[in-house]
Amino acid sequence: MSRIRNKAIVIQPEIRQDPEICGIAGEIRQVLANLLSNSIDAVPPGGRIRIRISSGRAWSGPHRSGVRLTIADSGSGIPAETRKRIYQPFFTTKKETGTGLGLWVCQGIVEKHGGRISVLSSTAPGRSGTAFSIFLPVDGAVAAAA
Repeated sequence: MSRIRNKAIVIQPEIRQDPEICGIAGEIRQVLANLLSNSIDAVPPGGRIRIRISSGRAWSGPHRSGVRLTIADSGSGIPAETRKRIYQPFFTTKKETGTGLGLWVCQGIVEKHGGRISVLSSTAPGRSGTAFSIFLPVDGAVAAAA
């Protein structure tokens, strides 16, 4: 991706396991592309983005097995007031370049697959950054509907 090269961003993949899930591949790709694109926008030149994939368990409710995917960046972070609204349709911090639909769509896709998305972020100087974490169960809602 030229945006990664142009900003000299370091991508750190951490594939701990190679778990499989049942889901709609195009939709899962859309979620990953959106989260990665947001991270690329957020990091300064020379920043880093870590992409971690591993087997995992659900955060809450029944302890289902699945895949945990985390995309974490060294950007400026998302202020607490903004984090409260990031999944709302048409809410954007990107002014004329954003539609405000990306994270709303991501949340819908993840939930449709029986999963959950969460965000941790810090705006503290010298320790800023954001991590989006997704859990997708092996026996997701999409697979059950099929």
